[in-house]
Amino acid sequence: MPVSEALPDLLTICQKEKNNFLKLLKRLVETETPPADPKRHRKLFSILEKELNRIGYRSALYPGVKSGGQLLARNGDIKSDGYQLMLGHVDTVWPLRTLEKMPFSKGQEDVNILTGPGIYDMKAGVAMMITALKIMKKKKLVPKLQPVIYLNSDEETGSRESKRDILRLAKVVKRVFVLEPSLDPDGKLKTRRKGVGHYDIKIKGVSSHAGIEPEKGKSAILELSYLIQKLHELNDPEHGITVNVGKIDGGISTNVIAPESSASVDVRVMTKADAERVNEKIHSLKATTPGVTLEVDGGFERPPLVQNKRNRTLWIAAESFASLMNMELKQGISGGGSDGSYTSLHTATLDGLGAVGDGAHSPTEKIFLRETLQRTALLIHLLMLPDISDEPADVVAEYAYQAE
Repeated sequence: MPVSEALPDLLTICQKEKNNFLKLLKRLVETETPPADPKRHRKLFSILEKELNRIGYRSALYPGVKSGGQLLARNGDIKSDGYQLMLGHVDTVWPLRTLEKMPFSKGQEDVNILTGPGIYDMKAGVAMMITALKIMKKKKLVPKLQPVIYLNSDEETGSRESKRDILRLAKVVKRVFVLEPSLDPDGKLKTRRKGVGHYDIKIKGVSSHAGIEPEKGKSAILELSYLIQKLHELNDPEHGITVNVGKIDGGISTNVIAPESSASVDVRVMTKADAERVNEKIHSLKATTPGVTLEVDGGFERPPLVQNKRNRTLWIAAESFASLMNMELKQGISGGGSDGSYTSLHTATLDGLGAVGDGAHSPTEKIFLRETLQRTALLIHLLMLPDISDEPADVVAEYAYQAE
């Protein structure tokens, strides 16, 4: 369908799909998918495979080691000018049986609020993908670029098994829509993300009896206290750099000078240059106490997602469509990482297109149903765009008006 032809009233259509959306979302949320639980992940993938098969999508499940693997799905019968990727994950941060304390439910005072473990991050985003494709099939909306779905089950633990495939896909698709949850309750798109680094530091000292011969010992815990101060000095809030020593360990007993200690460190930065600079500083740390050594392992796992020209092109398109649907759309910066940071290295990426809500990774996790269905309409509009990767900003905005 040419973009110049008038699209149907997608807002109304998506609202009418509310009950079907809720039915699917309930199944996804109530199928718990804790981190590093392959059996549970595969159970959810099985549900999604059946849903996708009903609309003509063929799925391939790639096995994982510590995860349930990854699901890749596309409609092989659609002829297109290329591919566009809808990216997401099925794993959550919640342990098994969290559902007993956080059941899938509607708010008592506001039925627009839905709660449940992983509903915001990001079971609702997965339901949005399926719902969008179902509507497009029902309304015979054939996009110029064939939609492809890729869902992994190890995003919350660093995407270690799926990263290679994500990078490969990014090199062959025209663009990527990341259905991670939006930012803040007003539903900002995530046009920038911080890069994420993780470091493990081990300190080795010399043990001795704390009461009899304390002078012969070299305390690894004392050295760790110095190290924490050095790491803290790397924080630069003005430039978006955060360094957090989130976990420490060490020692044998209170009456022994500690022969070893360790720290796990989380680092977030806004730019590649800052990542390189902070990484060099952390790896160059030296022990202050004579006779004590330290070992630094780790680095940046996810690069920053930056607002480059190709990413900004997608943002302009989304903003234009939202304006036509009388939706106020904002953009923001997220301190969290996502697989969109990987795809952005190679192709146009728009992140945070998933559910509107709040409380990711917290007991207050929730989505706003009406706003999330509106976001599904926006997703369909974006999927119907032709390849705009080489178009200037004013032309991109004009596509939206032609599709009105």
